[in-house]
Amino acid sequence: MGTESYQQYQVQKQIQLYLTDLGFEQQFIFSIDAQTDWNIIYDHSQSLSLFSSKTLLILQFGDNSMSSNIASKLVGLTSQLHQDIALIISINKVTKAQENSAWLKAISDQTLWVNCQPLNSESLLHWLKQQAKQLSIELSQSVIERLGYYYEGNLLALSQILEQIKLLYPNGDISFNQIEHIINDVAIFSPYHWVDAILTGKVKRTIHILQQLKANDMEPLILLRTLQKELILLINLKKQQQINALKHAFDDYKVWQNRRPFFTQILNRLTLEQFYTALYELAQIEISLKQDYGTNSWLKLESLSLLLLNKPLPY
Repeated sequence: MGTESYQQYQVQKQIQLYLTDLGFEQQFIFSIDAQTDWNIIYDHSQSLSLFSSKTLLILQFGDNSMSSNIASKLVGLTSQLHQDIALIISINKVTKAQENSAWLKAISDQTLWVNCQPLNSESLLHWLKQQAKQLSIELSQSVIERLGYYYEGNLLALSQILEQIKLLYPNGDISFNQIEHIINDVAIFSPYHWVDAILTGKVKRTIHILQQLKANDMEPLILLRTLQKELILLINLKKQQQINALKHAFDDYKVWQNRRPFFTQILNRLTLEQFYTALYELAQIEISLKQDYGTNSWLKLESLSLLLLNKPLPY
């Protein structure tokens, strides 16, 4: 399960190959939605004889396809599994509510969950090193960092460029100058990457993310709404920080533990007045978007970013 589709595909492929080697030669793939005929799936799970090969059932769930009725069917299917039937469940995302659901608990004892989530920038560099090692190509640390910069969030494109590098330069160390002509900036980011880069004070990364969001036709209003929520929280935390220890403020506003270091950095970097100024500027950008359809909105978003990064504005 997970939102990183390339990793999910690779993991599923490896599991399929492993199960094939174990004798699960019959493999049936089903895309699950409200119209799925579960009788066919049940038939495949029960139609074995002494001379039948082992069977692998692969159920692929789309977004929001896990209804209560489908969950009940899945529990019923897993209860019928035995040593000659294997099951792969491919689901993009398990919500917080589903984590505590009866159906997930019911099948957890019989399943191994592999969580495929997007890699952060540090984990991506480690993944790159491992992939290069598997392909037997020598990449310097600087090349790995540049590839991570240009391909973050796009593992499919990154794996393809590594294959291309192996074909072009199968021997010896590889410099960035050798591969620069085949590199494209195809990093894929979400508004949350932009916010986190601002929180942690990473100027170059913040601007790069903004550029890529613009190139991928992200709606500026979505960025504003994402940042607005964090700004209001930061203002409340800053007020509380003036009265109590920051830990108490985090506890009061239920800030996740893994995000507390991010918030701590920007709270130590900016004053309450600066946060209010940023919130005012954000409101002005939204007014501008509604009045003149976003003229210069990306430049204004860059200026707002620099304000929160405590860097000089370009005017």
